[in-house]
Amino acid sequence: MSREPWSVEGKVCLVTGATGDMGRVIVGDLARRGAIVEMVCRSAERGEALKREIAEATGNQRVDYLVADLSDQAAIRKLVEVFRGRHDVLHVLVNNAGAHFRERRLSVDGIECHLAINHLAPFLLTNLLIELLTAGAPSRVVNVVSQSMAGVTLDLDDLQSERRFRPMEAYGRSKLALLMTGYALARRLAGAKVTVNALHPGLVSTSIVDDLAPMIVKPFLGVIKAFMLSPQEGAKPALHLVTAPELADVTGAYFLRMKQRRTAPSSDNLNLQEKLWRISARLVSLEGRL
Repeated sequence: MSREPWSVEGKVCLVTGATGDMGRVIVGDLARRGAIVEMVCRSAERGEALKREIAEATGNQRVDYLVADLSDQAAIRKLVEVFRGRHDVLHVLVNNAGAHFRERRLSVDGIECHLAINHLAPFLLTNLLIELLTAGAPSRVVNVVSQSMAGVTLDLDDLQSERRFRPMEAYGRSKLALLMTGYALARRLAGAKVTVNALHPGLVSTSIVDDLAPMIVKPFLGVIKAFMLSPQEGAKPALHLVTAPELADVTGAYFLRMKQRRTAPSSDNLNLQEKLWRISARLVSLEGRL
C-alpha cells in the first residue's frame, strides 16, 4: 500500500467550525493540498475574511464559505441546500465545530445547547449529506470529539440535562453521543466506501479551554495553556484521519491523537447506540427517514 497521503487535490471538503483555532489550521492545510474547501462559519464577515486569508496564504482560490448557526436546524438545512447548489459530490466532511456553556440554555429549536451543537448538528448535517458523500466515494467523515466523554454515561431519559445540569458533564455527554451515532452510521454505510471515524485531538489551547476553565483557574490560564498543544498540533490528528492512506478501509473507529483506541464499554453497546440513533433522528425531524 502506498504510504503517500490520500490526495485531496481537487476533492470537495467541508469543514465546520472553520474560524475556530483548529478549524483555521484544518482548512488552511486542505487548501494548501489543493482541495476545494467549503468552510462553515457563523457570520459572512468572518467567512469572507478567512476566505481571503486562506487564498492569500495558499494560492488556492477554490475556497469558499457557508454561513450557519449550527444550533439552528433550519440553518443547517439551508446550509445543505446552498452546498448542493454548488456541488454534486462531497469527499471529506470534518465535523470540527463544538461549544461549551457554563449555564443550561436552549437552542431556537428548544434543545439543550451542548446536545444541539456538539451532537445533533453534526448528526443532522452528516445525514443530509449522505447522498453526496456516497456519490463522492471513497469519502471520509471525521468527527472531532473529546476525552471529556471518558467517565460519563448517557442517560437516554435525560439527554437534555433537565433533571441535572453540570456543564462539563453535559459537554462530555454530547461528544459521547456524537461518537456513538458515528459508530452506528459506520455500520449503516458498510460497503459504501464512506468511512466514519472520530478523534480526540489532545488537550489543545483553544477558546473552548477558556470556556471550560473554572473561575479559580482563570488567573493562571495563560501559564496552563502554554503547556497545552498548539492549534497546529491539535489539528494534525483530524488531518491524519483525512489523508492517511492506511485508513482507507478503517471505519467506526476512535483515535486518541493519531492512535486507534477503544472507548468505554458502554459506547460499544449496540442496543444503546440504536436507541440513541432513533432519539436523535426524532429530535432533528428525520424519524422514519434513517
